[in-house]
Amino acid sequence: MSVNMKTDVLVTLSNRHTAWPDPVDLSEAGCTGVRIIAKGRVLRLLDGGALAPWIHAARDRGIKVLLDLPGDRPLVRRLSGARRLTIGDEVVLADSMEETSRRNPDSKIIYVDHGRRLVDDVIVGDEIDIADGAYVFSVNAVDETQVTMRCVVASPVTLSARSVGRRKAALRVSCPTASELKLAARLGPELADVFIVSFCEQESQIASIRKSAIGATVFAKIESARGYAEAARIADVADGVLVGRHDLSTELEPSAVWEIVRNTAEICRRAQRPVIVGSGILESMCDQSKPSVTDVADIRRLLSLRVDGLLLAGSISVLHPVRAVRVLRDLCGCPA
Repeated sequence: MSVNMKTDVLVTLSNRHTAWPDPVDLSEAGCTGVRIIAKGRVLRLLDGGALAPWIHAARDRGIKVLLDLPGDRPLVRRLSGARRLTIGDEVVLADSMEETSRRNPDSKIIYVDHGRRLVDDVIVGDEIDIADGAYVFSVNAVDETQVTMRCVVASPVTLSARSVGRRKAALRVSCPTASELKLAARLGPELADVFIVSFCEQESQIASIRKSAIGATVFAKIESARGYAEAARIADVADGVLVGRHDLSTELEPSAVWEIVRNTAEICRRAQRPVIVGSGILESMCDQSKPSVTDVADIRRLLSLRVDGLLLAGSISVLHPVRAVRVLRDLCGCPA
């Protein structure tokens, strides 16, 4: 099964939504694809079949469904401000911002993506490496929403959103996880046109999905420097590539992220694979009715690379998905 992503306008749907937009409204606005992030509440709804009617309605309208399998990589999203940590500092890895009242006010808070899985996987005594070992933390306590740990090795460099770490040595990162593979095998092409492998850094991750979901179309999501280093090999075996700019920006400077987008688009053209770029698109429309000049320039710059699709994500996909799709469609020159 092949998927042509040429000129596609896509929107992300996740457990951050309290209500999902009507597929009819998305279709009429010019949306040609939806990325569904299979984690948290959404994963449970998918698992129980509650989202099947919505997905069937979307596909009946010609909207392709891309099921994103996020894996369990403990990527640090952001810090509560840049920090210069010292040995003995307490740090909290949290999967939610809702429990701040329970925390020690002197703690340094670091928010992590997939934090719930991190909570499930670590135990007291584990060590967590951040910034390639520049910082090492010993886990002191684990509860339902957070991991509390104490710094045992501290770099003289200030810990910032761009220097925060890539992995915990004690965790075996699995993207996709066993439960996601099982979900892919059960759903197959019946509900998903495409499976997206998040944090794809090696060809074998693509093969694991193909083995579980026979005949599935598999896209690789490049969102780390290590993944980009393997982009040519990954593009050769994947059916397409999604470049996640937000996650790349936690590791790299903006100029480096742009180079990765540009070079990955060229790699995909040579491999004759579609490439989608996501994150940070039309975010200015979260609090204003028209896109900013910067957002418009960004979209035109991406279109100059002849990318095959642009993906709305983040807050804009939650607050104003239909309106943002309509504006992006017009900027791309896509027919309604």
